[in-house]
Amino acid sequence: MHDSSPRHATADVGGDLPLLIQPDDSCLLWTEGKTDAATVSAANLKAPPAAHDEYKKACVDLKAKHFGDAEAHVRKAIDLDPNYPGAWALLGQVLEASQKFEDAKTACSQATSVDAAYSPAYLCLSDLAAQNNDWQASLDFADRSLTLDPIQNAYGHFYTAIAQVHLGQVSQAQSSALDAVDADHQHRVPQVHLLLAQIYGSQGDLKSAAEQLRTYLKVAHNPADAADVKKSLAQLNSQISK
Repeated sequence: MHDSSPRHATADVGGDLPLLIQPDDSCLLWTEGKTDAATVSAANLKAPPAAHDEYKKACVDLKAKHFGDAEAHVRKAIDLDPNYPGAWALLGQVLEASQKFEDAKTACSQATSVDAAYSPAYLCLSDLAAQNNDWQASLDFADRSLTLDPIQNAYGHFYTAIAQVHLGQVSQAQSSALDAVDADHQHRVPQVHLLLAQIYGSQGDLKSAAEQLRTYLKVAHNPADAADVKKSLAQLNSQISK
């Protein structure tokens, strides 16, 4: 089976958003595509226009994978408003994309310090804990995020499922992964289908595993691992037909 760990793609910037969601939130990996107001922080709303402008510039650079420029702009946003949790979380995302994991952890921890109820910051910390194979911490941070933001929190359920698999809680992981699918109306986390394929495969349910691989290939956009997934799917189909 294939690695179903989090992939760090950058979110699209722009597009129409519900009025309750600040454009800032559309840039974060963990909030892009959400249609509820749970990720809106009062502290984000209070940030001055100049800080929001720097944040948006960072988003454009992040999308273009200009990580150095993105970091410079988001740090300017933080200089303008040190209590801007969205900017701290974005800095964490940028630093993680640059593989500066300890600095990313510091940034996302700071986001929780300035707003303890800001759910995306805990998803950032859950993701980083997973990168460090600290599965209990990853699970705890994901659970905190789900407590704060239970609606459409696909990443919260996804990170929970990954941690549960590594902690040997396979039946719970299957339930969490299915919750992630239910929450992921826009297929922002296609890797959850790889995780489900892995779970079903471990249970000997080859037909369900194959179906999850087919779904992944359908909903993922030109994934880099498409050839490998197709190879695994062909092997499963061969076993099923015997």
